[in-house]
Amino acid sequence: MKKTLLATAIAGALGVSAAAQAATVYDQDGTQVDVYGRINMGVTTGGTDTTQFRPHRLNPVTGQIDLADTEAREIKASGSEFVDVFSRFGFRARHNVAPDLQAFANMEFRPNLTHQNTNAMTIRNSFLGLRGDQWGMVRIGNFDGVVYQAVTSKFEVHEYEGFTAISGGPTGARGDSIQYSTPNLEGFQAHLQVKHASGNGNVVGDGDNSSTVSWQTAVNYQWQDLYLAAGYNQSKDLDASSLEDRNASYKGGGAYPAGEDIWTVMAAYQFTPAFSARVKYEEVSDRFDNDELDRRAAYYEARGNNGAASNIYGAARNLWTVGATFDYGMGEIYADYNRIRSAFEGVDSRNAWTLGANYRFSKPMYVWAEIHDADFDFDAEETTLSDLNDEIRYTVGLRYDF
Repeated sequence: MKKTLLATAIAGALGVSAAAQAATVYDQDGTQVDVYGRINMGVTTGGTDTTQFRPHRLNPVTGQIDLADTEAREIKASGSEFVDVFSRFGFRARHNVAPDLQAFANMEFRPNLTHQNTNAMTIRNSFLGLRGDQWGMVRIGNFDGVVYQAVTSKFEVHEYEGFTAISGGPTGARGDSIQYSTPNLEGFQAHLQVKHASGNGNVVGDGDNSSTVSWQTAVNYQWQDLYLAAGYNQSKDLDASSLEDRNASYKGGGAYPAGEDIWTVMAAYQFTPAFSARVKYEEVSDRFDNDELDRRAAYYEARGNNGAASNIYGAARNLWTVGATFDYGMGEIYADYNRIRSAFEGVDSRNAWTLGANYRFSKPMYVWAEIHDADFDFDAEETTLSDLNDEIRYTVGLRYDF
């Protein structure tokens, strides 16, 4: 069950799931192809209900949507439910071109396995490239951002909910990207990624239709049981709600909704073979002010885009995360705590925490359970257990890796 910090760092740098059970299904003429994946299903209950905004029709006089007129209704989301917990499968190919040159490719898909459905599968990490021990690795395609790979992914130990980050996997990534990573230089490694945003598909002469790029970079260092990393993500603002006269748009992951220029730093230490701990800090240095955030949220509310509006309201200016994992032999116990400062000036900081555990029946299969509170706030007047846990989400699940 134990994963060392170095092994986790390598898996993150490749931008693929850690698939210890992957099976080689083709091996001929120097080319190998592995199939890997996981089936992960759970039952969840609790948490908070959500707010849904109804889209509005155009004003027949002005021809515009009235952004000040917002209809909202509460949607139940706190009841019990079967959930697919990010099940996936993929194919990984590699071919040794020369003694120090390997070509590789990856395709990964995410279906919803909890019920019969005709929905298309999500296309996940799919890319191709070249790598060598002496010169590093370059790849193009759809993959998580290098800041996530080197920094924030080390905190994604949860199965279902609880992972909290400003520069997550999709932030300025997951599509139309190119990455270069240096070789491992006595524990040190650097990464650079550029994501392209196209202006194609817009009316010629209607604003700035030129293409642009957003970039991010990260460095990490491993020394014995200590792992250090830092990163910067430009997260260039190309949002549809922006007042800028630029029509280029992202495909795949977009920018963070609170602003541009994200900085991250972290440290992790393996104190014993069974116990490790980690801490990170993230900050948006070029934050939008309250008026701009409110205007953008209203833009999406009026169009019924509940997800985009909620992302703005829940965005952070900065956050601290501390976490720890204990390997008890047949599984792990893990926990983390996040102190999140809202992107909105004058809004109180919130606290989020997660406690989880798993038990492994065999090498590929284990059962797990998690408790998550997205906004813990102790009030002296809340004296009963029901007062304190009314927004906690409970989830249990079963996972099989292959």
